[in-house]
Amino acid sequence: MLVQLPRLTNSLREPFDIDKAYLQRKIILQSHNKATNSGNPLDESELARKIVPRWEEASVEVRQVYKQFVGAVVELIDGEVPSEEIHEVALTAYHLFSGSAEGDEGDKSLNEKKVELQKIIGHGVSYANVRKVASLVQKLSQSQPRDSGDTLVSEKHVNGSDDISEFGADLVFKAPARFLVDVSLEDVDLLGEASTASSSSFVEGWYDKNDPHPNHADSGNFNLSWLRDACERIVRGSTSQLSRDDLAMAISRVLDSDKPGEEIAGDLLDLVGDSAFETVQDLISHRKELVDAIHHGLSVLKSNKINPSSQLRMPSYGTQVTVQTESEKQIDKLRRKEEKRLRRGTEYGAESDMSAASFSSLLEASERKSPFDDLIGSGQESLVVTALPQGTVRKHFKGYEEVIIPPTPTAPMKPGEKLIEIKELDDFAQAAFRGYKSLNRIQSRIFQTVYYTNENILVCAPTGAGKTNIAMISILHEIGQHFKDGYLHKDEFKIVYVAPMKALAAEVTSTFSHRLSPLNICVRELTGDMQLTKNELEETQMIVTTPEKWDVITRKSSDMSLSMLVKLLIIDEVHLLNDDRGPVIEALVARTLRQVESTQSMIRIVGLSATLPNYIQVAQFLRVNPETGLFFFDSSYRPVPLAQQYIGISEQNFVARNELLNEICYKKVVDSLRQGHQVMVFVHSRKDTAKTAEKL
Repeated sequence: MLVQLPRLTNSLREPFDIDKAYLQRKIILQSHNKATNSGNPLDESELARKIVPRWEEASVEVRQVYKQFVGAVVELIDGEVPSEEIHEVALTAYHLFSGSAEGDEGDKSLNEKKVELQKIIGHGVSYANVRKVASLVQKLSQSQPRDSGDTLVSEKHVNGSDDISEFGADLVFKAPARFLVDVSLEDVDLLGEASTASSSSFVEGWYDKNDPHPNHADSGNFNLSWLRDACERIVRGSTSQLSRDDLAMAISRVLDSDKPGEEIAGDLLDLVGDSAFETVQDLISHRKELVDAIHHGLSVLKSNKINPSSQLRMPSYGTQVTVQTESEKQIDKLRRKEEKRLRRGTEYGAESDMSAASFSSLLEASERKSPFDDLIGSGQESLVVTALPQGTVRKHFKGYEEVIIPPTPTAPMKPGEKLIEIKELDDFAQAAFRGYKSLNRIQSRIFQTVYYTNENILVCAPTGAGKTNIAMISILHEIGQHFKDGYLHKDEFKIVYVAPMKALAAEVTSTFSHRLSPLNICVRELTGDMQLTKNELEETQMIVTTPEKWDVITRKSSDMSLSMLVKLLIIDEVHLLNDDRGPVIEALVARTLRQVESTQSMIRIVGLSATLPNYIQVAQFLRVNPETGLFFFDSSYRPVPLAQQYIGISEQNFVARNELLNEICYKKVVDSLRQGHQVMVFVHSRKDTAKTAEKL
């Protein structure tokens, strides 16, 4: 029986995705390295190999001394620290003490090296710990074989460029001649030495035997212009029925598809033919650059189609009331439908856009800048962030870069706008605003609605815009309704202020107790830490609580005496609806609205929030009339304009990065103090607090 011999062509015919195989091999190698390095960090770590050159061949005595040395370093640092810091301190200590003999370390030399170690660690260390580390370093260096040398690591390790590339990555690849050019026997003498010089230019380009000087993307840019030129050569050298642009558009669709690599290669060969096999190689190897250029062009085309008038409209100040006739409402409804239809058309994806666009328009769009490029701050390189305001500046320094965002300009006063003087308020209200001359712009704008009506209120304003005083105005309105015959009927009402945290509840209690003391109003805190008896609740007119505590109290259907007296519910930081505690606030609001409907009593809800995008939906949830009770203020209404600075440190070395971080922090603190401002510095841990304070 004859056995058929294996043939090379059989294996070549089978589809094989080289990219997929490479990625699988890379994943296997990475998992193998992780499994190898996941052992005891004191035995099999990278630090051990740096200190002991032949760590795998080290004896039990050397390994034992190494463990003692690392333990002494941890004791020197004093506490739990990142492994990166342990590595830096251990390497530095080994450098400092490995060069001297056992008895050569004098007190003066040891003190000098102790100072160097303290600079790296960031705090003082004891003399005994330093001497212990020095003796262990000398013992470790003496226990190693002499032929390994006294040097710590190779030059690559010293420079921080440890060779961790996988095996075979540094080999020079030479493509087979059959992929470059078919040379006949007669042409060998004519080519000579020139063939070796020019062969490298054929590796990344497309070769046409009829073209004596092929253009192989000399600039190294594989973009849509290169694709157009390649398609022009294919069309010129073959009998293709497709035009140049049609062929380029078809190739673009194939490259941007989600098919696997072998199917894309097969589709490209069907389009260009076997004579342009090298072009298919270039298309596959540079697919990412070409697809990025295609997506960039499509994004520019999309941005040109979108109507700028379809952007989200936000009131630039206060409330906006629009009066429309019935016909205007119908026209506005038709306009919104048309805008939705256009937006749906832009969301079909790249495939529908590519089918509608021509290759020439796609090529032109890909060479244009993105519509957001002009929004990026001035600097040597473009930022990744594409929504920075005008005037943003990017500065580059040694080891770090800084992005400075200017403050938003303050909005000018509107015609007829004026600040409410405190003397215009009622006498009892003036007592709560002692020391104030007038309300600010935001408080003055909403004063009429908050103080003279019972409307539910939602105020969206930046931090520091005076939302606490808005709550105070609503409290004074409620107090004024119970002043009868020159006497305040305290037993007729309760005011509930829901603060997001217990610490904030204590602060609000202290503030309102002081300001409402002239009116003889009792303000008490009711949280998990502060319990109130029944008599204390009866004597209290204003209760400051947290969402969870008030939820527990109002869940008791058997005891409704307290909740029935509530006439004003103030919810601070209502944007926490989008947080884990959001359902608790939802339950409070729903229970309050249900009580209003069932008892036909009046409970006013006042919501205070930072700026949020869906303020209209939040207003509907709180039953706020958007025409009279909804107020939205952007950052231009900040009493103090807010400037922002972002600093990114690019230094790789751990010790140098910490030094640079402390140095930048010191400069910023000094600049702020010289301008007469106060400074707060936040760090990651309690230990960093002490380190940073000592540095400053």
